[in-house]
Amino acid sequence: MAVVGREVLDAVDADTPPGELVYDVSARASNINGWMAFVDRPQHSIRTFTQEDVDNRRLVFLHNGAEEPHEAIYLKAGIRVGYSVKRCPI
Repeated sequence: MAVVGREVLDAVDADTPPGELVYDVSARASNINGWMAFVDRPQHSIRTFTQEDVDNRRLVFLHNGAEEPHEAIYLKAGIRVGYSVKRCPI
């Protein structure tokens, strides 16, 4: 279990606060090498989280034990607009 902080993920948009910068865990890649979860609920994988969660070290990556050379998970980043997420390449 590794805490995920700004040293690992740091999306920035000058016009958008960290709580509105949203990461989405790719559906096709979920649980390939592990999963993302909140620190206080590591047994429950999550599909979305914000840069604010990252900045405040609320996230962990849990490796699933697969014999891969590197721990990895695929993410998309976007800006929350109302109830939708605008996809932006990283």
